[in-house]
Amino acid sequence: MTYDVLLTKKNENFVARVCQWPEIMAEGDTEERALDMVRNGLRNLLTRGRLVKLDVSPEPDKHAWSEYAGMFADDPDWEEFQKSMRQYRRETEMIGE
Repeated sequence: MTYDVLLTKKNENFVARVCQWPEIMAEGDTEERALDMVRNGLRNLLTRGRLVKLDVSPEPDKHAWSEYAGMFADDPDWEEFQKSMRQYRRETEMIGE
């Protein structure tokens, strides 16, 4: 298997990081040494575990207030509440002028 490795220079040393496995990082005095250390780190990781494919279906985004949608659908006072809200808005709009 082929892995992408980011190789950078830090002071007098070389740092190698496996892009797919950020926890695998090595620092060596030469590029070859850093790459060898990373290669060994990958081998150690893969001999202790295995790669599996896992399918995860994302849950659809749920609006924060969706659980409250329709909660007043059967409320007998809903129309009266709406009427009083309209009246309140008319009164406060007149005050603001």
